[in-house]
Amino acid sequence: MKIQLIGLNHKTAPIEIREKVSFSSEKLAEALLCLKRYEAIEEDVILSTCNRTEIYAAVRDPGAGSESLWRFIADRTGLSRDQICRYFYLLNDKDALGHLFKVAASLDSMIVGETQVFGQVKDAYFQARQANTIGRSLDAVFEEAIRVGKKVRTETQIGKGAVSTTTAAIELAKKIFDSLEGKRVLIIGAGKIGEMTVKNLYSRGVSTVLVANRTFARAQELAGAFGGQAVRFDRIAECMLSADIIISSTSAPHYVVNRQDVLALMSRRPHDSLFFIDLGMPRNIDPQVNRIENVYLYNIDDLASVRDANIQERISEARKAEQIIALCLESVSSRFNLGRLKEQCTA
Repeated sequence: MKIQLIGLNHKTAPIEIREKVSFSSEKLAEALLCLKRYEAIEEDVILSTCNRTEIYAAVRDPGAGSESLWRFIADRTGLSRDQICRYFYLLNDKDALGHLFKVAASLDSMIVGETQVFGQVKDAYFQARQANTIGRSLDAVFEEAIRVGKKVRTETQIGKGAVSTTTAAIELAKKIFDSLEGKRVLIIGAGKIGEMTVKNLYSRGVSTVLVANRTFARAQELAGAFGGQAVRFDRIAECMLSADIIISSTSAPHYVVNRQDVLALMSRRPHDSLFFIDLGMPRNIDPQVNRIENVYLYNIDDLASVRDANIQERISEARKAEQIIALCLESVSSRFNLGRLKEQCTA
């Protein structure tokens, strides 16, 4: 069996392309099963995060496998073949495995050393197992990737002082305001990112955190855990009126805040600036709001500008991590009989 990977990430594609290819947790099982019906695809795992979407497949015929992967992406997203060739990478066998190891070890992340991606790799693996789209080949590959990710964390200081997506967003907010003390923050979305955001905000002196979620009980649960205030989803516009910062992280397939909403809002607070940080993928906030006077919108890609004090130390640790990965890759490649098969874009 051959291992193939097709994907794109924050290095190869802008956010407006990445959001077309993202898979929400609600639709992931259906997408996994759909891909498995394509010719030559024996097993598949889909890793979809705010900064990447990668599809791992086990195939018997690499040529037929890569054609099926290209077609699945085109059918699923509506992207042209030229766009797929421009933004996606296709890796085979040892190259695909080495890439997965780097992803699990957070060496390929926007913020080197961040901890979220390791959990996301494990989630992708478990969801594929639940969907029954994974067999012996990818099961072994992902077990090895998880083992390598743990080994890198244990034997290096790659994660020391690293910021996550949520803490990077908060650091960005601190740059805007100098201090978050006394600020009023509205969180839209009470998932994992929303929960981490609320926790980090209170540790930095924010006075009021409002939590809005489509399921009000979940908003109550999260707000209650940290002394915040839950609000119903249909009250978002009202709550924005008194907010200083709005951080959104829902899995909605459409904008939850649009330009007309913000125009109406700013007519009632013309002299007060309003800051949005959009952590959603696809994006939650209409990019056009950034053109409204006194409104400032930042998205996932803007977090790349947030650099913490320990970045140079982690870059040094990343070199140690690369050595660990290289040794593990050679060992695993020998066991799986994986070579290097270079694949040109034939989409």
